Amino acid sequence: MQLNYLAPLQAISRTKTQFALFFVAFFVAKLLHLGSHFKSLPIILYLLYTPTFLLPDVLLLLGSKVLVYRLNGGQSSTTRKVIGGLVAILTTACSAAQISFFVETGGEIQWMAASRVLGGTGGMGLLLSGLPSVIAAVVVLYIIALVISPRFYDAVDYTQLRIIWAFRQSFLILVKRQRITEEYEVLISIQDDQSESSINEEEYEEKSTPTKRVSSTVTALATAVATIVVSTTVIALQIARPTRPPFAHMSGSIPITIIEAAWFQPINSEFCLPHPVEVVLFPFDRFSKFFDLPQTLDWRPNAPICGKQNGPRPPPWIEFLGQEGRNDRHGPGPGPGRHDHAGPDGHGPPPPPPHGSPHGGAFGGDDCEPLKLSNLDANVLDPLTSQLKVKKPKIKHVLLITMESTRKDMFPLTKGGHVYDTILSSYGSTNATEEVDAKLRGFTDTAAFLTGTPSGFEAIGRPAEKSWKSAFKDGMGAININGAVSQAAYTLKSLLSSHCGVEPLAVDFAEETKGTIYQHCLAHIFKKMSSKVENEKSDHKKGSLEKNGAEEHLSLPWKSRMIQAVTDQYDSQDVLDKQMGFDRVIAESTISDSTSKHYPPENGFINYFGYAETETFEYLRDLFVDAGKNQERLFVSHLTSTPHHPFKTPKDWEEVAYMSQQHWRPADPFDDYMNTIQFQDQWISQIFQMLHEVGALDETLVVMTGDHGLAFTSLDKSQSAVNNGHVANFNIPILFVHPDLPRIQLNASITPTSILPTVLDLLLETDSLPAPAEKVARDILPSYQGHSLIRDLDFRVATADGASAKAFFQPFHFSAINPGGSLLAISDASTPYRLVLPLCSTIPLRFTDLSTDPHEWEPITAWTMDELRAQIKVKHGARASEWAILAEEMGRWWVWDQRERWGYWGEARETSRGGAEVGGDRGGMRKHHWWETKK
Repeated sequence: MQLNYLAPLQAISRTKTQFALFFVAFFVAKLLHLGSHFKSLPIILYLLYTPTFLLPDVLLLLGSKVLVYRLNGGQSSTTRKVIGGLVAILTTACSAAQISFFVETGGEIQWMAASRVLGGTGGMGLLLSGLPSVIAAVVVLYIIALVISPRFYDAVDYTQLRIIWAFRQSFLILVKRQRITEEYEVLISIQDDQSESSINEEEYEEKSTPTKRVSSTVTALATAVATIVVSTTVIALQIARPTRPPFAHMSGSIPITIIEAAWFQPINSEFCLPHPVEVVLFPFDRFSKFFDLPQTLDWRPNAPICGKQNGPRPPPWIEFLGQEGRNDRHGPGPGPGRHDHAGPDGHGPPPPPPHGSPHGGAFGGDDCEPLKLSNLDANVLDPLTSQLKVKKPKIKHVLLITMESTRKDMFPLTKGGHVYDTILSSYGSTNATEEVDAKLRGFTDTAAFLTGTPSGFEAIGRPAEKSWKSAFKDGMGAININGAVSQAAYTLKSLLSSHCGVEPLAVDFAEETKGTIYQHCLAHIFKKMSSKVENEKSDHKKGSLEKNGAEEHLSLPWKSRMIQAVTDQYDSQDVLDKQMGFDRVIAESTISDSTSKHYPPENGFINYFGYAETETFEYLRDLFVDAGKNQERLFVSHLTSTPHHPFKTPKDWEEVAYMSQQHWRPADPFDDYMNTIQFQDQWISQIFQMLHEVGALDETLVVMTGDHGLAFTSLDKSQSAVNNGHVANFNIPILFVHPDLPRIQLNASITPTSILPTVLDLLLETDSLPAPAEKVARDILPSYQGHSLIRDLDFRVATADGASAKAFFQPFHFSAINPGGSLLAISDASTPYRLVLPLCSTIPLRFTDLSTDPHEWEPITAWTMDELRAQIKVKHGARASEWAILAEEMGRWWVWDQRERWGYWGEARETSRGGAEVGGDRGGMRKHHWWETKK
């Protein structure tokens, strides 16, 4: 007997084999997909919703049999055979690639980014490196299909016929008709021919004998009832299943995910990947040309000395293939930018990497950073210099207030501004000015006083009840920044910017908790200072600790506290707080604890996160009172929350309808937002009053900033901060308040990364630190990306000889857009241009020129960079189009550069994360019970 070596290949032409191969391919890939998400959910939820995860596979199986792998009289048409073969082969190839990718990297393929992977040399290298395992997977899948194909098609066919027969039989029983008639037998025969059964006529005749074909009535009813119960259960589970990640993602099946990827192709699919395909280099040539780099300037980042860091090098994707998990915290060893040693006292970032490694230098800073600018050698602002000669502010404590969703144009609201005009226009009458002004009397009065910005709505004639204001003499109060841009339209990412002076990751939600904060946060620095001072005390060097006898507070230890009225269980904020160095956190759980000192709270929850800020008043007061008793210095971070959606205030707080209400028009959410802003303004006044009463106001530096803005349709023709790059989501207030600081209006396009350097510089310039702590501050200050806002913004860049020269460019700003991995907003201080760059999303590119369109009512959008550039050139000129090209290239560089800084190689989008990468608290509230599935 001669063996037919081509038999395995010839088998693929048979419909039964094609059907079996198609099933094996997509089902094995699905099992692998579900296996990679095994830790994504509590085991009970995983098992409960497994039927819904497999529902698409059942529909695929039945649908493909009816539409593609269809047999008429045991035969299939040539067209169906060709289509069926192609579908089976394609599905098998994709399944094998999925298996191979998992073996090589421990992750799943992002099909939306597949074209980008294949288009780069790094991606091709990955493909070739996994080719043996791909071939092996194809062979295994094909062998399994050959083994099951003789019976699998018939088994599926028989099951279908059995269920159809059960329902027909049950129907006849229920309508009390004869169970089997000659007419019904004819119908059965016709229907069986149309169902494309693979059973030939002789076999069917044999199986249709009365003893084998006719089942009992009980069996028919049981089969029908069981089918209905199972179907109803699966449908109910599908309806009840949460819509948040990773539930929908876990239902994905090949080839449906392939079709989705082809149909919903992201513009920049490379950002869907956990690793860059190739090293994305800083665009030195285009950057230098656009900003006219002087030929005489030997700019250090572009010099040979920085070539190892800024030049071509092996792609991180290739270098770290084989890690278990796409995140350095879950791999077997450190990833790039990651180090095995903890920071000082086990907190904060690690020590600097070895010489020559990326982002080296003290505490992660590096003169080779292309966008590094410094103004530490610039002069202190003239008004502050004059004040320091007369009286230096006493800074014992630092209070950092982060104001939720607070727009710059609402801090304060000013008469004649865009917001005011919008409110006035809602009345539809030119005689409404007096009514509107009356409603706005006293609106954001605290913000107007602190910033030194007249609002036009001052509470004229009111008694001087705010005694804290008496501590501020004429011309004294705050350094107010006009032009600040949020680093992220997502609160937790923004906290990192203001507290640690770092830029966030362009990935969904607070994945920064899985990377390494690459700079010391303020709490780390204060703890380090306390440690150094304590060491000096133990060495009996008291003389070096105090400037004079009146400054005994300088040597007191620092304590860091976070306080808020809402939960810290959302998106792992409790983990983030600890990583930022906070020893103790007062949050919603503290206020709700029946054993707490100030329990019970005066009011209940005002939103789905917790209480109004006023519930923290006594706790905040205790911090400052106890600090005085215990001889401590305080760093307190306070996060407000009332201006967050759904914009609710306590029931006993009287709301005002600022916008005109029309009976036929629904209430404007901006009206509710305004009420929360006014509530927050009054709360801030209560904080200052408390500081004044406990005697801490004149020795506390109060730093205030918004985490991000918030767009509204009535104001901005745009709504929400989610996947929305509108400028209103990014313009925020920043100010530094102290009764002995001169009032300064500083027009500067900066980000909250400059808060930390400014606080340290203020502590130094006001002699608010003892000698050991001074050394810590001076050593660490140059390493930060932000700038000192108490100095002239005369920026300098590093030169190759280790010196510095006048900068030829201004700061660039990269802002992550909520939730983080879909869009990136790019701007720079030297131009009015903004580019919103789509990352892993199907959202178009967006360009605006704020000099001609300050409210971004007429943005230019396009699906390709060439198309966008052409439109910009026509409307805004050649230089604007050149800037857009440069910004796009810099955005690509920045995204991957940040990944390297953080040592994070996880998925950008929450829906793509599996296994250990997805936690039940990612982008949602941490649950205490397995049944709490909804956000």
